[in-house]
Amino acid sequence: MAGAVGAATGAYRALDTAALRLLRANNMPVIVATCGRHLVDRRIIAYPEFVTLVADDLSELRDEGIALPRTAQEYIADWIRDGILIRRATAARDESIELSPTAADAIAFLDAIDRPVATVTSSRLANVSDLLASLARDTDPDPSTRIAALQAERDRLDAEIARVESEGSVPADDAAASERLAEILRLAEAVPRDFAKVADSFERLNQGLREQIINHEGQRGEVLDEIFAGVDLIESSDAGRTFDAFYRLLLDPELVERFDASVDAVLDRDFAADLPLAGIAFLRQYLTTLQSESAQVRGTLTDLSRSLRRFVETQEYREQQRLATAINTCEQALMGLLHSLPTTHKIGVGLDLTSMRFSSIGSWALHNPADVRTAETVDEHDTQPLNLENLREMVRLTEIDFGELHGNVAAVVDERATATVGEVLERFPASQGLASIVGLLVLAVEYAIRVPGSEVWTWQSRSGRSKNVSGPRYLFSTVPADWTKR
Repeated sequence: MAGAVGAATGAYRALDTAALRLLRANNMPVIVATCGRHLVDRRIIAYPEFVTLVADDLSELRDEGIALPRTAQEYIADWIRDGILIRRATAARDESIELSPTAADAIAFLDAIDRPVATVTSSRLANVSDLLASLARDTDPDPSTRIAALQAERDRLDAEIARVESEGSVPADDAAASERLAEILRLAEAVPRDFAKVADSFERLNQGLREQIINHEGQRGEVLDEIFAGVDLIESSDAGRTFDAFYRLLLDPELVERFDASVDAVLDRDFAADLPLAGIAFLRQYLTTLQSESAQVRGTLTDLSRSLRRFVETQEYREQQRLATAINTCEQALMGLLHSLPTTHKIGVGLDLTSMRFSSIGSWALHNPADVRTAETVDEHDTQPLNLENLREMVRLTEIDFGELHGNVAAVVDERATATVGEVLERFPASQGLASIVGLLVLAVEYAIRVPGSEVWTWQSRSGRSKNVSGPRYLFSTVPADWTKR
């Protein structure tokens, strides 16, 4: 649909998005100060942790005189209802919170207004020109043109090598280098925000496939035939293939090594001296962030593929088809009756509604505390002073000391910048034996990144014998701020 009507229709559709609801909300600054601050660097947060973070933020804002009469849970419930936040059930039967894709776009829009940047730069034009030339070159089917382009590139490189050998290397000036670095950071910041959109596209694809299966009339449909033939429709889709190519490239050791070397080289240059600490940390942890976010999306993709296959293989879709057919039949019958019967026609079927029982206030009896008062004397027994160390040892016999493990991991990460489970155990042996190993593995699954390879974990049994097990490699690069460092 073109013209003014098409533009107006698109604008009307935008009115019903979470982005517009966020921008028009009376407490929009509060949403940005809480959701935007916590759900940008970490795309997904456990629901109880997020409630605690929002409660702390609301308390801080109230201290500055901002009127916020409701609780954190009430505000979060409103944001979930408006589609600004998405609340999901996790595999561990917990719940998580994340920003909806359009709400994330709105927060990025507000951030761009608050911190405007120059968009007309030579580096941006150079990027567009290079990408366009690369596309034209890679899609040219004529081998002679390709050979001529390679020969021209070779001649240019030979001339550049000769010039450097005779005149020396002339690096780019600091102003141009700073401009290119700012452009790199803007491009890099956009990638992590796209993961929410990728996960959302997979969920919409899964929903669409289920609707095709349920609404198909006939014995077998194309979607069913492909699933029964073993085709993974979600992973083989355009979005699935694109993400799979990105995921494989991200796990390429050569790319990781080259990227880290480039970051080290750039940050050692003089023009990077004015780069804020946040920008330095962003570049240092960029690949780790991408690997963590892509692993979450990969897990979502795998879960959706398995769920769709179970939906078909367990014949659950047949029950859904029967239910959809029954609903359609009822709707058609009702539409036919509307032409012959008024809406007030009695159909002879009663519907019991919920009700409240009323009674006179005179029938109420006052509560008398004496009715439940204890008549017998209470025997008092003297207790020994509480020994915190003995109590702690008793707890450690039945519970994993996660406080100790938090401190151990934080201390090793603080010393080495990154640490594996094996390196933590080398620095701090498992004081609770196998329980410490299990605790570290639980922390690694939640807070560390799975990397290729394996390592040996060692502990002492209660009998004093040394035991070990080969486990997967998990890499801690950052730890929560509340983990106590030794």
